[in-house]
Amino acid sequence: MQTTLTQEEPFEGRTSTELAVGCFIIGTLFFILFLTLQDTSFILIIGFIFIIAAILLNAIMFCHLLYHFYILPQQRKYIGFKILILLGNIPIAFLYFCIINYLASTNSPF
Repeated sequence: MQTTLTQEEPFEGRTSTELAVGCFIIGTLFFILFLTLQDTSFILIIGFIFIIAAILLNAIMFCHLLYHFYILPQQRKYIGFKILILLGNIPIAFLYFCIINYLASTNSPF
């Protein structure tokens, strides 16, 4: 009786990249709207709701990537790169938060 090894399907991490890029684009649009509009209270409320949803979705995707990182050792480099792309939004969001916080605390018209 001969046993054959089955080939595992390659991990497709396209969804994680699309999620990261989509969250970056939407977050940047909210940031630009905050900087350009006079009444920013509505943008802050919608932006806060978006941040909560983005944190939830990105956390789920991060857990999904970590799971595949663990079970697919032959593709760790590729999955690790996808994790870094997903985590790349954290410093950008922090920068946007610092700028918004600074502008709100100085009552700047810009």
